[in-house]
Parts: sequence; C-alpha cells; structure tokens
Amino acid sequence: MNEAFVFETDQEAGERQPCAAPPRARSEALATRGLHVIPPASVEVDEVLSLERVERARPVVKVGRIHLYLARAWQMLIRLRAAEALLIAQQIEAQVGPLSSPAPIPVALSVRCEIAAVRAAALLLQDDAGAALAAALSALRLGAASPAAHVALMVCRCVYWRLGDPESFYAVERLGPGEPGAQSGRLRAITAMYDLALDAASEFAQMHFHAARVLADDALELARRSGLGPAALDALPACVMAQVLYEEGRVDESEALVAARLPGIRQGGAIEGALRSYGLLARIAANRRQPGQALLLLAEADALGTKRHWPRLRAASLAQQVEIHVAAARLDQAALCAQRLGALDGQCGAASSSARFEIARYHVLARARLALAQSHASGSAQPHAAGFTQPHTALDLAALRQLHCDTVLRRDLYGAASIALLLVEALLVAGRRDEAIEALVTLLRQAAAVGLQQTLVDCNERVAMLIDGIVRGSIVPAGEVRELLPYAGALMSRRRRGVPGMQAGRDTAPDTARSVAALGLTERERAIIALMGRGLTNKQIAVRLCIAPETVKSHAKHLYAKLSVKNRLEAVTLASRLGLVRLSGWGHAEPGL
Repeated sequence: MNEAFVFETDQEAGERQPCAAPPRARSEALATRGLHVIPPASVEVDEVLSLERVERARPVVKVGRIHLYLARAWQMLIRLRAAEALLIAQQIEAQVGPLSSPAPIPVALSVRCEIAAVRAAALLLQDDAGAALAAALSALRLGAASPAAHVALMVCRCVYWRLGDPESFYAVERLGPGEPGAQSGRLRAITAMYDLALDAASEFAQMHFHAARVLADDALELARRSGLGPAALDALPACVMAQVLYEEGRVDESEALVAARLPGIRQGGAIEGALRSYGLLARIAANRRQPGQALLLLAEADALGTKRHWPRLRAASLAQQVEIHVAAARLDQAALCAQRLGALDGQCGAASSSARFEIARYHVLARARLALAQSHASGSAQPHAAGFTQPHTALDLAALRQLHCDTVLRRDLYGAASIALLLVEALLVAGRRDEAIEALVTLLRQAAAVGLQQTLVDCNERVAMLIDGIVRGSIVPAGEVRELLPYAGALMSRRRRGVPGMQAGRDTAPDTARSVAALGLTERERAIIALMGRGLTNKQIAVRLCIAPETVKSHAKHLYAKLSVKNRLEAVTLASRLGLVRLSGWGHAEPGL
C-alpha cells in the first residue's frame, strides 16, 4: 500500500509522460474507476501553477491523482477499514498542504473538504465521537454544498444521537438523492441507508416501535436493492428490526436477523451493530436457559472490544455478564466482572462524553444488580459488594434514580424502562414497598401505551411477583389500575407459559412443530431450504430435485415470504432455529428432514 502514497509532481510526471491528458479527460477516466470523484471541470493548468506559486516550498500534486486516492479512501470506508482510510487521508493532506492563500482555488477547498469528510467517517467508525464531530463540522465549513456534505451531515446526526442531543439530531439538514451535493453510487446508498437506520434507532429508543419497524425496513430494503447486505454494513437497521421483533415475542425471527450479520460484524463491523447484536443474542440465549452460550457470546464481544479499542462494547459485555452470573447465583464471578467494569469506568477519562456516559451507566447497573443479589443471598438490605475497589454497605438508590432521570432526558425511554425495573426491585429490597408499587404502575402505564412486552416478561422474579399481586388483587395500588389489569395479566400469562423458542430442550419440540406448521411450508419448500442450508446454489438444487432453476427461484421467493426474511442467509438461520436444518457452522448446514 505504501507505493500508493507516492504522488507525482508536475515535473516528475512530465519527464515520463510529456503529453499528459487534460484535467477534464483525466477526471472522466477516473470516474469510471473510483466511487466518487469531484469533476475538476473548472480546473485549468494556470490554476494549478497558481497554487504552486502560493506553496513555493511544496511541489504541486496532480489533481487527478489526489482524486484517485480520495476514491480509494472512500473504498476503505465502505469496507469499514477506518484505520486505512485515515492513513490515506493523512497522506493526501500532507501532499496538499495548508491553504494559506487568502482565496484558495475551488479545487483545493474541495479536496480539503473531502479529506475532512473521510476523516469524520473514519473517526466515527473508531467510536471517537468528539473528533468525528469536529472533522464533520470542518468539512461543512469548507464546502457545505460539496459532494462530501452528505457524509459530514450523516456523521453529525450520528454523533448528536450518541450524545443524547435530540434537538441537534433533528435540526441537522438531510440531503436528498437529487439535491446539490448528494453523492451517487454505492457510497450514497450507504449514507442514505444509515440515515434511515439512525431515524429507526431514535424512534426505537423513544419506544415508537411501529415507526422504528417502518424505518428499519426501508433501510434494509435500500441495502438489499443496493447490494449492501446482509453484511456488517446493514447491521444497525437489522438490529433495530430484531429488537422490535423481540419485544413482540417473535424471538426466532429476531435471532435469525441478527445472526445473519454476526460473521460480518466479527470481521469488520461498526460498534453500534456489535453492541446490539451481541447483547440481543446473549439475552435470547440466557432466556432459553443457555447461560454458557450467552457467556461465550459476551466473552467474544469483550475480546472484540479490546481488539478494536471499543470500551463501550467491553462495558456492555461485562455488565451483561454480571447479570447472567447473578441469575445463576455465581456471585463471585459476578463480582469479578463488576470489578473489571469498575476499572474500565475509571480509565474512560479520554473517551468521548457519549462513551463516558454509557460506560458509567453500565457500571451503575452492574453494581446495583450485584448488590441486590447479595442482599437476597444474605437476607440483608445493606449488602457488602466484595470485589469493588471501594466497599459499600448500602444499595445506591440515588445513583439509580439519577441514571433513570438522565436516560429519560436523553430520550432513551427503552433504556429507561430496564432501569425502572431494576429501580422497582431496589426499592423493594430497601423496604420502600409503596414507592416500588407506584414506580411499577407508572412503568406499566407507559409500557401498555407503546406495546412494550418482552422486557417486562423478562423481569426479575421479585418484580414479577409484584405484577402478579396487582393482577390477582392482593396488592392494591394507590391509583386506579383497572385498565391495566388485562395487559398485566397477559404479561404474566406469557411469562408462565413461556414464548415459543425461549426455552431449550424437549419442552420446545411441540412449539417448534406448531411454528413450522403455522408457516405453511410445503414439502418441496422444506427440501429447498434444507439444501440451501447445505450451501447449494439454485442450479445445484435444481439438479438435485430434477426441476428447473426458475422453479427453484419461484419456490425460494414464496419461502422468503412465509419466513418473513429478505434473503437466503436469513432464511437458513431462521430454519435452523425451527429444526428444518441443523447448522454445523456459520457456513455449512445439514438437512433436518
């Protein structure tokens, strides 16, 4: 790659190529080779020579050469290789030099703008929100109408979303496909898809589940039409859609959607997809009473966070490990994970403000869960949490209350709901039963209004007993709750009987059989999905079944519709959960017929 950074000066190029192509012709040639090239239509040789007179100590770089390497930088970003994109941007910037003239030529400004946009996107992939925002704002100052503006605006929206600043998030202008400055090609499709995914994630955080589903579906459809997925690129909208499906109790579909993206996330995905995918898959495994599988996923997430310098992913993994160890009454292991999380929290001073908030949030939740578990084990409301750097003797209710308030202010109502459940349990343990009941009723009203389901079904046993008491009438809240009783009763009924696919072992066989029957798959469709799982192409399936390839395509289309999936990988993953195929690895499966 080092050879790619050896730029030619006019003198060097002249010695080897006396009759160089005109700038306009070279731009058109480069446009067929790169993703995004700024056409230097107004660039004349005199302008390049003028820049040389301004930068006398620096040789002039060929304009077309710069555009070529900018295109390579965008290619690295599309492949989610942020470090290489940053390296290319730094090399180009070193050649271009500072814009010291009072009125820099348009080409120089455009190049600097595009370099800043590349840097902003790369820093965002590296989870450096503060530096990414600074670079994006710099790009917009240099050229608000440049072809790189859409990337810079998308970076701004993403950073404001991470910072919990909804006013700034919604205030950022969005460029449509046909507006000046909007990019074309695959890069334009990626930024448009990510804009939709950010909107979907924002709506999901506010528990607008229907809006989140529509936006995520649009983003996935755009990714499909543009040939972007299923891969790490469309992981964020896929994870948002999976979270919506999970809350609806459609656990198998949720798992299939995320599992299809996990190999790409492992190889080079972005942090938002990694956070949601590992967290959701581990949650599903834990609820299926497969804590070992959940811990393996979380250990993998921790290792990935260490490798890519993503402290947020490490913190999320450690906090969920604490939760799983607590559920299994392994308090020593939970304390060790909490201790590691505390050390990580103490080291995050250099992280961006959004990362600091999230790491501190995970630490508060882990400490609270461990303290509650110890109080339950000892019968005391004032546990001593062994393994923390500073021992404490009381549950920190004030920290939980403040965290809940801060999360609501950031408009993350979905995250606040989980904190509220933990706060209800903490109030019960602290002997504040009336406050706990009041907080629970408030949460139930909000959950019933938006359709929140699975989060409440998954609640701790103490909280579940409180909800059940309200339903049965043995607990009478201060206010009127009759309108909540059907909803709360349905939650408890669902919790008692379990959700199809949520429990492992023999008990799930009848549910799985009923799920397969409900899908209405024909014998031919089941045979096709089994052969797909073995990695056969449509032509190979056609030969095996003695039918035409077009017939296979037709069956596959009906199969995808019945399974509510977009492509073959999602179909095979879901079919493995339903017992139609037996996966022996990510890239191979055996028929389960």
